[in-house]
Amino acid sequence: MNHTRIAAEAIRYRLDLVRNPMIDPDPAQLEQMAGATVAAAEPSVDTAIRRIAAAWIEAGIDPDLLGQTWNRPEVDSLFRANPCLIDSLDDIVRVATRQVAA
Repeated sequence: MNHTRIAAEAIRYRLDLVRNPMIDPDPAQLEQMAGATVAAAEPSVDTAIRRIAAAWIEAGIDPDLLGQTWNRPEVDSLFRANPCLIDSLDDIVRVATRQVAA
């Protein structure tokens, strides 16, 4: 699994949860943020990605979809059924924000 792609989709998904859906983040910026996040080698990011991936697989969602856009009903259902996964998204976004600000 490509951690940078997963981080990019996690960031996009979390931003979509708190922003107007008509605003689409620049894909190049998302990739840059995700790359910086993974390169930071923060244990919290690795843990968050593992937690999301484990719940994803347990929910029966194709693991190959982790690196693709998460705008699918089954992904929304996963996060609604497991609100603690939002904390994992926040862990990723927190590191991304810190890395971009640095």
